Parts: sequence; structure tokens; C-alpha cells
Amino acid sequence: MKLCILHFQPVEKYPPAFNFTRVLAATGIQKVEIHLITTDPGNGKQKIQIPDVHIHRVAKWQSGMSRTTRMKLYVRFVVFALLRLLKEKPSALLYYETGSAGAPYFYNIWLNPSCRLFIHYHEYTSPEEYASGMIFHRWLHRLENSLYKKANWVSHTNKDRMKLFDQDLGVDTPKHTYILPNHPPAAWTSSIVKTDDQITADRIGFVYVGALSIETMYVKQMADYIAARPAECFWDIYSDNHTTEAVEFLEKKRATNISFKGAVNYDALPGTLSNYQVGLVLYNGHIPNYIYNVPNKFYEYYVCGLDVWFPKEMVSCLGLVTRDTFPKVIPINFEKLDDVSFHKETERRNFKYHKQEYACEKTYLPLVRLLINEPEELGAN
Repeated sequence: MKLCILHFQPVEKYPPAFNFTRVLAATGIQKVEIHLITTDPGNGKQKIQIPDVHIHRVAKWQSGMSRTTRMKLYVRFVVFALLRLLKEKPSALLYYETGSAGAPYFYNIWLNPSCRLFIHYHEYTSPEEYASGMIFHRWLHRLENSLYKKANWVSHTNKDRMKLFDQDLGVDTPKHTYILPNHPPAAWTSSIVKTDDQITADRIGFVYVGALSIETMYVKQMADYIAARPAECFWDIYSDNHTTEAVEFLEKKRATNISFKGAVNYDALPGTLSNYQVGLVLYNGHIPNYIYNVPNKFYEYYVCGLDVWFPKEMVSCLGLVTRDTFPKVIPINFEKLDDVSFHKETERRNFKYHKQEYACEKTYLPLVRLLINEPEELGAN
């Protein structure tokens, strides 16, 4: 049996995608030959290797790509991904996001209708964003609309996004919808309970990991807050996907207790995060995708024992707030940070330890079993 996974964006940029592929390979390798079709992240970018998975990079990203060059990249991906599908002749395929939908459409509709189809979305894209986006991307979305009814699986990362997705489609909603959160590996769950370090640490350590942007995140507000308290706290930032404006702002800030650390290897994150007390999520909710979002960094901070601060605008995170347990999950008004006492918010003395077990191996198991043809009782969402 052959299975193909299509991921237009470089898979290195999406930990949930390569975590899933790792879980799939570890679970179904005796039965399934796995092919991952993706793009090359470009010069100087580290490329991931996954044991027992054939990775095919059918197009290459370049820095500073124009809109026209990006469209050519889409076309190249469709053509070469389709050629790879024709060569491998998979009996099941999974594609991520609208950008990957072209080759699966032609293969599944015209060339191999019996191929089982699975679809997952890292992000939610609103009708307005499709309408204002690239023409080619809009065309891909029109193609994939005809795939939903026949798909064996269509999933989003949380129920809020799935609800919006269904509302956008109206009567053409998929038959089989599921929720697939962005949980990290089980091995990330910290065995060390951080109780006293928040109380006895000389300075509270804040950390942010991920894409960095002034326009779409509360970077300036957080930097002002930290810079004003050099004796009480510090903030380290890890990112290999950042705007020039964001980096220049931090350099001009010249805050001695704020450090831009650059990239960090994903598998090294648990050790890195253990040096801090609070993990930050900073999206300001400029589009629905970020209002209805529980990003993978949210769970990564949490399972490594850090408290999580997130903007109150992020509606989908509100259901995970903790009240009398730690690690704490706290909604923050980043427009009024001076009203926030981080000593009070990081206090654990009167709080009970209770940590939810978030593990991608368990989360992904229903999808893995369906892909490798081991159906079980699954509840659609």
C-alpha cells in the first residue's frame, strides 16, 4: 500500500505536519510506503529527514519572491506533484491546505477516483481572504470544493474554525469532519514540576517562539512592558520567520533584558523552554484565523511546564484558561499591560498542579488508523 502526503509549504515550517508524518511512519510502516511531497525551503534552510519516509521536494522557495514568481511556484508544484502521484499510484492521499489541492483534484477526480482522500487545514481562510488573494489560489479553492463531499476526512485544528468553515460552504459541507489540534510529541511533557522557580527566581523569564511581526502581533507592547522592568524580568525571542521591521524595532529598543536569539531547532525546544517561566502568544487577532486559533506554540509551552499568556482577543484559547491550577493559562489585555502584575500572575504558591496530557501520538491515532485502513469507531465533529 502506498500513501502520499502533499504539503505545498515547506514541511519544516509546520511542526504539526512533520509530527504527524513521524507518527504515521512509526505506526504504519510495516503496512504502508509513505511519500511526502513538499517544497524545498530554499538555500540556507535546514531540511528535515523522517526515517522510512520518502520526501520529494518538487519546487524551491526563494527569498523575496514576487507575486508572479510565487504563482509560478504554485503551478510547478501542481504539475510535478501530479507526476509524482501518477508514478506512485497511491491508494490514499492526504493534502494540507488549499495550496496543495491542485494535484489531488486532478488525480482523484480524473485519474484514480477510488483513491481515498484526506484533507487537513493548519489555518482558516475566510471567503474575503480567498477573494482578495492570488487568482491561482482562488482557483485551487474552487477545485477543492468538489472534493469535500467525497473526502473520507476533512479536519481543522479546533471546533471554532470548523464551524466557520462549514458556514462558508453552506449546504456543501463535507460528510466527515474532524478536529485535529496541534499537540506536540508525548516526550515533550516535562517531568519537572516548576513550583518554586517562579517564587525564588531573581527574574521572571519570558519566552516567545515562532513567526514575528509588528503589524500582526503585540510585539511593541510586550517589549515596552519588559524593557521597563530590567531588574524583575527578561524576554528571549526565537524566530527564523520574522519581518525586517520587527528585528529593527528590537535593535532600536536597546533593552538590555530583551534578546533576539534567532532560530532554534524544533526538537531542541523542550530543553530551551525549560529555562523560562512564561511562554507568550502574541497574535493581535487581525483576521479570523488568529482570533479562532490555538497555535502549536500554546501547547508546546504548556507541556514543557510554562505558564501561557495569550491575548484576550484569541477566542479559541479562552476555553483552555485555568483558574486555580498550574501551569497557568491566562488571557491578557496587551493594550493595558501596565495593569498586569507578572509577580501575581506567575505566583504558584496557592495553586494546585494539574497538567493536561497533550500528545500528538494519541491525537493523530484516529487519522493514522483510517489512512492505513484500520477503521475504528470515530465520532465526526
